[in-house]
Amino acid sequence: MNPSDPVLLERLALGGDAVARLPSVDPSRPGQVVFVPFGAPGDRVIFSSLRKENSFARGWIGEITDPSPQRREPRCPLFFKPGRAPQQVCGGCDWQHLHSASQAEGKRTLLLETLQRVGKIAQPNVQETVSASSPDGAWRYRNKGLVPFARNAEGKIVAGFYAPGSHTVVPLENCPVQNERFDLAVRAAREWFAERDVSLYDPTTETGWLRHLLVRTASTGETLVAPVTTSSDGLDMAAFAHDLRKTCPFVTSVFHNINDRPGNVVLGPRWKLLAGKTHLEEKLLGLRFRLSPGAFFQVNHAMAEKLYTLAVDMAAVGALDVVWELYAGVGAMGQLLARKAKLVWAVEENAQAVRDGIESLELNKVPNVRFRQGQCELVLARALVKDKPAVVLLDPPRAGCDKSVLKFVMRAGPQRIVYVSCDPGTLARDAQYLSTGGYHLKRSVPVDLFPQTAHIESVSLFERAAGR
Repeated sequence: MNPSDPVLLERLALGGDAVARLPSVDPSRPGQVVFVPFGAPGDRVIFSSLRKENSFARGWIGEITDPSPQRREPRCPLFFKPGRAPQQVCGGCDWQHLHSASQAEGKRTLLLETLQRVGKIAQPNVQETVSASSPDGAWRYRNKGLVPFARNAEGKIVAGFYAPGSHTVVPLENCPVQNERFDLAVRAAREWFAERDVSLYDPTTETGWLRHLLVRTASTGETLVAPVTTSSDGLDMAAFAHDLRKTCPFVTSVFHNINDRPGNVVLGPRWKLLAGKTHLEEKLLGLRFRLSPGAFFQVNHAMAEKLYTLAVDMAAVGALDVVWELYAGVGAMGQLLARKAKLVWAVEENAQAVRDGIESLELNKVPNVRFRQGQCELVLARALVKDKPAVVLLDPPRAGCDKSVLKFVMRAGPQRIVYVSCDPGTLARDAQYLSTGGYHLKRSVPVDLFPQTAHIESVSLFERAAGR
């Protein structure tokens, strides 16, 4: 192949890359597969670099000779442009160049193909992607961001997101998918630390002080900010909190997170309140939640409401039904189901999330939710959840459900299982295992919680076969 020959990008792959095939040297065999970041199906491109692996290659677009109809102009100035070096590209988004309709159909297609290939489901009922109610809803939606700090070539402290596949920080001023309060808080914190020329943490030598900045915003207007540092001697953090709230009066809580762990783990286990409220208050579908700084909550408020509404509809809970909510977090979906159910058991490993969840039960006057703190597999093995469920709600992390958890669920024999997934691959794997216990996928709905990215969230309904 001549390096200057254009190559057609054929489709999208899980993870967001476009896929092409190089011309084959053997007419009887297909050419080598190439994964191409920031490509669009239908593009014809010339690669500026091509790195071949054993069974595939990775290409970087140097020129687009014929752009795809699916392609549009990205909104963010730090997004990929042909010819731009990888270390100059922000890795926070990977699909800003695709029209919204192409993003939605791409997510549906990838979910369907994964359920077929991995889940061994011949014709999965994958419905249309649920997207934002308006075009503006696909921007400024994120309510959480973690940015690392670094020094640029001139030695100045900068903050931003990493370039794709690297630890090179790409400095940012405005992020079009983050809440505007995020931009203001990051700029104020960066300038405060830069004026004092603080020591930045170096993961290679495990020395230095300042690591990251966490910013969380809520639909209520509240904002929480937390610098992440090591425990070595640093600056007067009370002064930081005072000055930040003076510059950004919308900040309602300032915490200090201390992380001495080596490697890439961002948040440490120790939190210290510097100023303001002890929590972030959020509202969702008529419920109130008080969130600790490290507590998990969906990062797209509007789309989380759509996701949870779908899950509640699929559960079809009746007044005599018991529900198990496994991997429950603060129990948001369980509390929604409790409006109709007899009893909800919520199982969650993170102790702080359980405390937040219990406090929210009091705020919402929900009397029929019971929390159990611990790993789901251990809580179920010890029979700490005794009532037989009519419905089980699963909301596992990206790794999916522990196999033993699925065994306990199938043994409990609920009529319906509602599975909220953030990874099509592990959803498909778990769907295949559930089928061995007589549970078959009735429908799956992708929900676009992360516009401008290739991340695929979905909610799926499994029902027990008759006679099982």
